[in-house]
Amino acid sequence: MSPPARMVRMVGKAEYRDQAEASLSAPGDASLVFRTRPRSIVMACPDGCGETLVINLDSRADKAWRLDMRGGLTLFPSVWRDGGCKSHFIVWRGHILWCDRFEEGNREPAYDVAIEPTVLAAMDPVTPRNAVEIADAINELVWEVNRVANRLVIQGLACSWKVNGEWAFTRCETARR
Repeated sequence: MSPPARMVRMVGKAEYRDQAEASLSAPGDASLVFRTRPRSIVMACPDGCGETLVINLDSRADKAWRLDMRGGLTLFPSVWRDGGCKSHFIVWRGHILWCDRFEEGNREPAYDVAIEPTVLAAMDPVTPRNAVEIADAINELVWEVNRVANRLVIQGLACSWKVNGEWAFTRCETARR
């Protein structure tokens, strides 16, 4: 078994899954399957188990992940394998952040404090919004918005609580307590 990957290495783009899979050689290698639109990411499981993951990007074909290539491959939500090695990880700006084992050594992408005012302004003071809604409103990565929103909560500028099982955020000035 290979050591777990900490970064995604984009190794290509293919029209079909078997072509994409043939380009993978190491844990964390990934290839985009693209036919008129992004269809899936084929990835060598980053934990080194040797399995190949197919991550659906096409919402017309059941549950789909969001793909963003700004600053490196980002997928949302996290990838959580139900079977096999049961790995759980986040792919964010090319970084692989482990959510279960292998967490020691995680390194989040660089933090840009310049987006804090934008995220704060996108938070409604009354109506709670989750990180996906805020990210959509300001065209930013969901993982970035989630990190910024949590930092704003720590600073006392935003409030958070769970709504229907998801964390939601408001500006604190008139937030419900």
